[in-house]
Amino acid sequence: MPNRPLAGFVTTMIFIAFIVTGCGRMTKHLLAPDPSGSSPTEAATAEGPDAGDAVSASPEDDDRDDGRRATPITGPLTIDEPGDYRLIRDLEVAGGDGIVVTASQVRLWLGEHRLYGPGNKSGRAVVIDGAQEVKVRGGQIEHFGIGAVLISASRCRIRSLTIRGGDETADPPAGNPPQIGIMLVNSPLNRISGNRLHRVNLGIFVRGGGSYRNSVRDNAVIGGDHGLLAVCYNPAPGTDPAGPHDDLVKGNFLARFGTGIAASAHSAQNVFARNTIRYFTSAYVDQNGTNVFKDNRTVRITLKQRIQ
Repeated sequence: MPNRPLAGFVTTMIFIAFIVTGCGRMTKHLLAPDPSGSSPTEAATAEGPDAGDAVSASPEDDDRDDGRRATPITGPLTIDEPGDYRLIRDLEVAGGDGIVVTASQVRLWLGEHRLYGPGNKSGRAVVIDGAQEVKVRGGQIEHFGIGAVLISASRCRIRSLTIRGGDETADPPAGNPPQIGIMLVNSPLNRISGNRLHRVNLGIFVRGGGSYRNSVRDNAVIGGDHGLLAVCYNPAPGTDPAGPHDDLVKGNFLARFGTGIAASAHSAQNVFARNTIRYFTSAYVDQNGTNVFKDNRTVRITLKQRIQ
């Protein structure tokens, strides 16, 4: 398992593409909150889920093994062989990526330890690149540009991560990139569940026509004063305008973002259901028209509450 050279070009390309095709520029088809939801002007503190909004990860088959027999991880590395791996201590990453997985059939436990990044919205904590059937769970991720990213990865599970950002300012058109919690790029058939994201500019970012039939369920995504988008669906970097399709985004708690959910013109037939959305400007924006928004609870955060 050799250490992977530190590389930032992928992250740079992602941010450049965000500037060109990012969800933040979408303005068409602003959807009104569901009649079944709360009034858009209803008061909300939006600091986190209350008892009625609680989210929890679904039981998984890998709960039977707590990772004590796994290969120990003590520093940044690339996992290029199948097997079980476990972070056994807090890990500080001075630059680049933390843990990169290029092998299929890997189980990675972060063991409630902390992955601490280089700051300045740079670096990626956990990367799954071109692999299948990778499971990542547990642990705390802080101070990275991207908490976890799947690139051309399928049938993977990301769950029970705590990802914390710094609520730094972001202005993608001006070249000031956002801090992203979890991102999928051309990655199908994955399950993202039970994660806690705090103070990121962009929460869960799904990109490209190669992303389909993903399940994004029971996550808590909470921004700060500078939250842009809680959930964003748009094209992948490059010239292909295709967006993700046929995903299920259900039962998530989304709070303190300008827009709760945004879908680009070619992001089609995704279902966004039973999410709690506490937003500053708009609950959700759909440029396609085939996406389904159903039974979402929507609450607008007032200016007074935002500055308290």
